[in-house]
Amino acid sequence: MSLRVNMVNTAISQIGTLEGSNNDNKYGRWFGLNNQPWCAIFVSWCASKSGNMEFDGGRPLFVHSAAVRSHRWFHEQSGEYFTKSGFINYIGNDSKRVARATGSLIFFSGDSHIGIVEQYYPGEQAVLTVEGNTYIPSQGEHIQGVFRRYRRLSDSKIVGFAIPYYENYDTDYPESGDGMGGAVKPVPPPYGNSGTGDNPTSFPGTRYFYIGAYNNYVTLLGKMLIKAGYGSYYQVGAGPRFTETDRQACAAFQRAQGWSGSGADGFPGPSTWERLSTIYYGSGGSGGSNWPPAFPGTQYFKPGASNQYVKLLGVQLVKAGFGRHYSVGPGPAWSEADRLNCQEFQKAQGWTGSDADGYPGPTTWQRLFEIVGSAPNVSVFPGSHFFGPGANNEYVTAMGKRLINKGYSQYYSVGAGPKWSEADRQACAAFQRAQGWSGSDADGIPGPSTWQRLFA
Repeated sequence: MSLRVNMVNTAISQIGTLEGSNNDNKYGRWFGLNNQPWCAIFVSWCASKSGNMEFDGGRPLFVHSAAVRSHRWFHEQSGEYFTKSGFINYIGNDSKRVARATGSLIFFSGDSHIGIVEQYYPGEQAVLTVEGNTYIPSQGEHIQGVFRRYRRLSDSKIVGFAIPYYENYDTDYPESGDGMGGAVKPVPPPYGNSGTGDNPTSFPGTRYFYIGAYNNYVTLLGKMLIKAGYGSYYQVGAGPRFTETDRQACAAFQRAQGWSGSGADGFPGPSTWERLSTIYYGSGGSGGSNWPPAFPGTQYFKPGASNQYVKLLGVQLVKAGFGRHYSVGPGPAWSEADRLNCQEFQKAQGWTGSDADGYPGPTTWQRLFEIVGSAPNVSVFPGSHFFGPGANNEYVTAMGKRLINKGYSQYYSVGAGPKWSEADRQACAAFQRAQGWSGSDADGIPGPSTWQRLFA
């Protein structure tokens, strides 16, 4: 028998149990807090007696508390809580989700009351519940105990529901399911626990991702989504249980790629995983095979955008010698400096009009990474436009580091950097004079001969 059924049957077995005077009841005595409102205690009692409170190596499915708000908080933090409208929309008329409603908890306004759902009737927009510390309306409020209640969801006092993930610990599973957690057996925690040496940058498979799944790949997915700029969906950070929060964040990421329909349902597949891994692990992931990264989409580059692709674009522009509009270097927030630098790069390719508007497209992205790769190529002189007042790129950094290694560190007070400075010019001029050059050949601006001699 499943844990869900155990929970409901345990509650049903208590129907008709009455309280004595001054809230005296067996559930309060069991809890150690008698003569108090006890609807929340009844939920904890049922969870404990039905085997839903203690699991070896896993968290309980319910909290041991006499406070309704503690039950709500517990399920909110686990991604199991739904507002009333969210509950209705999530369940819909899907038979498997209707089945998941059995064993869920119902919450009332002001954390005033809580009960256990025995059955949900989507056509009637109503639930049949088993509640402690309640009454039968026809008999009056003076008779308090454990009773069934039929409640219509139009009741404004009903504010939400929690659907615990019984499936994480159940041993009874149907042969197939819809991926929503009601019929899929959880997969044990993978990499990091199994000792198999799995590569987390390779897509592990769809079996790891469904509502209620509990494994380390879910944690990794959450971390990748947060780094990709979708942290606003998470209240308490990434965790091993796949919740509606994970699905919504993943769906938002997928839509940002221009995908729709089943390609943006919030459940990751190989393409979603590959793009997130590129962002999370940097250029090339952990193995370097994803460099250069694929163009992510125009939606990443516009006013108000803030993501790792903007920073990556800026870094490459600096490497290519088109960073003069940056005052503090590339960052994740799209700015006019990004647009102007990108526009200068596009114009340098001979493009005009909408092809040189400062907003990157696939061709700009590809050309940018073809030119500079993942690191500045110092074996060949890149061109004079990389050096001089206003220049801001990694070739300036590479030149400065080389000059310092050659013994010209006295010209630098804070070390080499990407933004061209008088220190760079003076150090370079000193190096040129040391080669026996003078005049324009020792003006501090490197040319092919200076570059060849410097990096020889």
